[in-house]
Amino acid sequence: MRCAVLFTSLLLLSTIPLSTNVTADNIVIDSDTGITISSSFDNSTEITTLFITVPETDNSSLLDLLRTTNILLYRVASEPSNLSVWTYEFVENFTLCSRLMLNSECSGNTFEMEVTPNFGLVYANYLLATETTPGNSGNTTMLESEWDDWYDNHYIAASYDPMTGEDIASTEEYTSNVVAVENLTASYSDGVTDLTWAYPDSLDMNHSIMIYSHYSPATRENWDSMPKTIVSSSITAGTTSYQINHSGTSVEREIYYSATLLYPTSEDTRFIGSNTLTQPVIEDNVAPVFVGELEAYFNPETSNTIVSWQAGLADGDISVNIYRHEQGLDRIDSSQYLGSVDYSQTSFEIVIPMGEHRQTSYAITLQDSQGNEKLELTESSPVSDPIVETTIGISTVRELTADRNVDGTITISWEDYTNNQGATARIWRSIIGPIESMQDVEELGSTNVSSQQFSYNPVIAADDAWYAVTIEAAWGSEQKSWHDESVVLGVNSLQNPLQESEEMVENTENQIVAQLSTTSGFRGNLTDGSIISLGSLYEGDYILISTSEAVQQITCQGIDGLGTSVSVESDWILTLSANQTEEECIGMISTGDNQIGFTLTWNFIGPSPICEDGSTRPASDGCNSCTCDSGQWVCTEIACTSDDENTADEDNSGDEDSGKQNTATAATVILTIIILALLIYLLVMVRTPEYSEEE
Repeated sequence: MRCAVLFTSLLLLSTIPLSTNVTADNIVIDSDTGITISSSFDNSTEITTLFITVPETDNSSLLDLLRTTNILLYRVASEPSNLSVWTYEFVENFTLCSRLMLNSECSGNTFEMEVTPNFGLVYANYLLATETTPGNSGNTTMLESEWDDWYDNHYIAASYDPMTGEDIASTEEYTSNVVAVENLTASYSDGVTDLTWAYPDSLDMNHSIMIYSHYSPATRENWDSMPKTIVSSSITAGTTSYQINHSGTSVEREIYYSATLLYPTSEDTRFIGSNTLTQPVIEDNVAPVFVGELEAYFNPETSNTIVSWQAGLADGDISVNIYRHEQGLDRIDSSQYLGSVDYSQTSFEIVIPMGEHRQTSYAITLQDSQGNEKLELTESSPVSDPIVETTIGISTVRELTADRNVDGTITISWEDYTNNQGATARIWRSIIGPIESMQDVEELGSTNVSSQQFSYNPVIAADDAWYAVTIEAAWGSEQKSWHDESVVLGVNSLQNPLQESEEMVENTENQIVAQLSTTSGFRGNLTDGSIISLGSLYEGDYILISTSEAVQQITCQGIDGLGTSVSVESDWILTLSANQTEEECIGMISTGDNQIGFTLTWNFIGPSPICEDGSTRPASDGCNSCTCDSGQWVCTEIACTSDDENTADEDNSGDEDSGKQNTATAATVILTIIILALLIYLLVMVRTPEYSEEE
């Protein structure tokens, strides 16, 4: 049973009443003090209005009691069919005057109070008492005879005396039954609010069910004036549940719901039963958001990574979740969850297993008690910069070098200690300075790291160029390939530049020009300090070191080991076979006044491979000046090609004839080169004298 009480006087400002009666000068509040109470029932609103009046008096002791004594209001009712049985119920307690009232204000004070009766037709009376009825203050039914002692001793005013029947002024109260659903409940989970209710029996089905939401409890008295929202007005009669899906909107609130039945001409909004919530439901699909920076640091000494953020949060209803995160994704992968910490913590430690070498970013989210968590990332989301976490040994190449070949090819070499057979070496070039990061660099290409060498021809050769080699591979348990951009000067990044452009040597009258050539087609100049790689040479290939004029000595040392050498004296050309055990020449050209020191290296392959139709000889091996002759590579001034017709004819000749032809051809080429060199020498040394006329 719920009742609404409206005070139209300053009685609303009264303080908490005393729990016991107060007496002064033997003055008590009883039926003789002149307090009156009357009632009136409104059939349209089905509400009874009580009028309570304090007598006009200058008795200050009585007025003090009226300001301090707790008065109890009871409703006593009987059905017309059985006037001998009365049901009484406690309605309200209050003081008849406010503690702040003056005596003049308390004397004659009148105020009104509204009471919502029970359902059905009854005769009701109201009385004021100073103590509770026998037993308890709840609803009680008893016979008239049971009222005798209590009524005589404790009532102070009544609209009707049920014992004597005097001043019969019973109010006829007829309240129709509330037409509404019953036992309305609400629950919220995962963005959906579920409403359920029970349906009354024997209701006409010519109605729809209305669902309202509001931010304060609903009563009959405040319904018309309170703010509310219609959630639905077209739920079919007989339905016992309804869902409200908040997935399309953000909601974060405590809300009440009410359900009514809407008939064509009426809607019962008397919220006396259980068709409205008395406790709100919490609806919350808004995830808390962290605003701040996130940092990650790997400690190689402890093999642990520390993820840290700003000062702890103030909301104890929130936890912090930590995730590994892959760069470039706009959503956190929930399968990469690492753990949670209390809202007051500012860091999280991760143990990196042995054998790992990975590049990792980290992200954190906030999660509230409703389970709301935002995994989508924005520009302001807390994501750390990538860090390298490694618990292995060497992960980069070492001993990086670069050389310029005679034909202008640049060869970059390294030593592979990574022990990762599937690793790819990526080669980088810079013409503005040593490479310490991946900014302002040009990628030349890639190869398997185990090849330990990469060659390329510069499109535009630079006077100074620096190189670096990084690795793209998979390590550890994940076996997910990634590019390790780590560069260390002097390890996998050159500290000193290489000159890609050819050094020009001016041929003056007093300066000797030294040249280098091979029967495989290499050409180039020799200067003091030159270090030249000739690439791959084959059986029958010769190396020729010549000068523009005869010099004192041309020497190659260390060609077959320490202390070995070949040389010529007072000559202008030194010829040596490429088949040397050390595949190296530490050379010196002595002119008497000057010396030119140089170093030559090559890779001796062995017998020249047999030509096949459509094949070409690798550029690094000098194929730009070779052609096929009887199944063998023969060096000429013609570009390397394969003659299908000659090859078809040559296939019919025997192996013995082919071998002889190869030997004769090689000898012919060598002899031709020597003769051409001698002719050049004779043209230089034998000059026509110049004669002048004499008068």
